[in-house]
Amino acid sequence: MKLYTKSYNPEWGRIVDMTVEKNDSLSDYVKDETVFKVILLEKGEISLKSNGSSYNIKAPSLIFSSDKDITDIENLKKGSSLVLYFKPSVVRDEFTLENLYSGKYSNAFGTTVYQDYCLVERFLKIKELNNKIFSLTLNELNKIKRLILSIEKELITQYDGFWPCRSRSYLLELLFYIQNIFDSKEDSNNTLSEEDETFSAVCEYLNEHISEQISLETLIAAFNINRNKLNKTFIDKTSKTCLNYLSDLRINMAKMILSNTEIPIGEVSSRVGYPDSNYFTKIFKKNTGFTPSEYRKNNITCR
Repeated sequence: MKLYTKSYNPEWGRIVDMTVEKNDSLSDYVKDETVFKVILLEKGEISLKSNGSSYNIKAPSLIFSSDKDITDIENLKKGSSLVLYFKPSVVRDEFTLENLYSGKYSNAFGTTVYQDYCLVERFLKIKELNNKIFSLTLNELNKIKRLILSIEKELITQYDGFWPCRSRSYLLELLFYIQNIFDSKEDSNNTLSEEDETFSAVCEYLNEHISEQISLETLIAAFNINRNKLNKTFIDKTSKTCLNYLSDLRINMAKMILSNTEIPIGEVSSRVGYPDSNYFTKIFKKNTGFTPSEYRKNNITCR
């Protein structure tokens, strides 16, 4: 298996350093030292070795691995898995392994480079594999599976010239989602108050449904909470109302897709929960000072 995807159309001449593997058992490619891996264990149980330690992992779980984490696979029992292989340069051209390990991007605060670096730094900075393994809820499993399969579909079908950028955009969305749920799970390792639990649960919901229409009424019904308490919780935690927090979440994801892909603005708008692209443009400009087109022109990395 090749750990990249080449365009079927010779006129495009494109290669995307990303592929998806679906198997009842993991292959030796998970030990490959040229790519990062996102391993979604849907069913069964798996044993991995890393740096002399063994880890027994039960589904549903997610493992994210850098280029050198996994040294051996012991078994996969009665299970199934999805593995996404990608070079970090898919996120941003200059993110070669050499550049990332040099640490040159960790000080680029406040830039689009740093924003993109945050999507992959977890793969690099966490040294122990056990801290890169997370149990998933059914909703998290389904969301991650949906995004990986969306990447696979773009890589396989290549139904228009946007397939390299569109597959890249789904990778960005996947890493953005993983970043948010892992932050939430790490916080939940501590004893949580009722307010903390509500905040964590609502944030999880917002991340899972970011492309859907969400109103305060939706959240009030879903979490059996009144409007004032919901907004007080978010203001206490983030200094923002719940819907302002959601808006920032959507704008941040839009910024990543705009600066790293060339997919149409209307498609970006729908992906982040704004079916009306004119309204999206208004909200985006209010938050950033630029229209989506202007922001893309100033920050585009996908050429």
